[in-house]
Amino acid sequence: MKLKIFYGLVWTTIIAIYLVILAGSVVRTTGSGMGCPDWPKCFGQWIPPTEVSQLPDNYKEIFSEKRLKKIDKYTSFLSKIGYSEIAEKIKADPNLREEESFVAVKTWIEYINRLLGFMAGNFLILMTILSLFLFKERKSLFYLSLLTLLLTGFQGWFGSIVVASNLTPWTITIHMFFALLIVYFLIKLISLSRGDRIIVSSRDRLILYIGFFLSLAQIYFGTQVRQEIDIFSKTLANRSEWIESLSSIFEFHRSFAIVILAINAYLIFRLRDRFPNAMNLLALVLLIEVLSGIAMSYFSVPKAAQPTHLLLATVMFGIHSYILCRVTSKNDHN
Repeated sequence: MKLKIFYGLVWTTIIAIYLVILAGSVVRTTGSGMGCPDWPKCFGQWIPPTEVSQLPDNYKEIFSEKRLKKIDKYTSFLSKIGYSEIAEKIKADPNLREEESFVAVKTWIEYINRLLGFMAGNFLILMTILSLFLFKERKSLFYLSLLTLLLTGFQGWFGSIVVASNLTPWTITIHMFFALLIVYFLIKLISLSRGDRIIVSSRDRLILYIGFFLSLAQIYFGTQVRQEIDIFSKTLANRSEWIESLSSIFEFHRSFAIVILAINAYLIFRLRDRFPNAMNLLALVLLIEVLSGIAMSYFSVPKAAQPTHLLLATVMFGIHSYILCRVTSKNDHN
């Protein structure tokens, strides 16, 4: 009974994490990342203001100074562990001294994102506590639950660095990949809770691994494209110019999608009998992912397509992770 409750709680946590990923994508698409200039509070309050009159006249100077102090501590830490060059680049970034004006909509979009993160964190705490009651029979559940909780705590701390660095693009990319690692650990917990494994051929398992890592690479290329779009969104008012201004990495990302599509089509064909629900979901995700990519490429990057495209890419990663955690090859079985 306890194992069944734990299994359901892990699935609930995974859903919560995906909601956080979606909310984070909406935050980035709407440019709301600095809607709350501090962390974990928002404008120094647990419940943020709704209008600028609730803030002091010099609020920009106040929060800019606080952010710079946090950056000083962070860059000092980087220098001590041997990353002096990166630390100097961060301190020299002129964007760190820019403070955005208060916009209520952006503030509350970011605040909702944080509330979802808080909810997911509480689910993780409950999950880890429950795993303690399963320690005697399933020690691995506790250790992996604890590791996931610690990683989430680190993710929360790094989120404060993302805010303090005024949304420096590379910090956002790292932040997202930590989220994917959390998803993977949770899916591994699902597999450990079930205990059963499904036998596939060594070739199919190899293709699964190839698809998994190539999809990760494709997500990385997508983050690079997204970083360029973030820059153009500040300098080019006409969205139709964004795609035309992108570097060759966009062309590679778009062409590489054909490889990803082919590998996933193969997996759907080969594993549809063993994982019918997962393969049906993967087929649907692939279809919408392709359509959203086409929409961004040919229709001036519509706002709704951006979070959809990212969310589906992470869902695809989750499906690959689920299958990889549940399969074993014939040789391993023997």
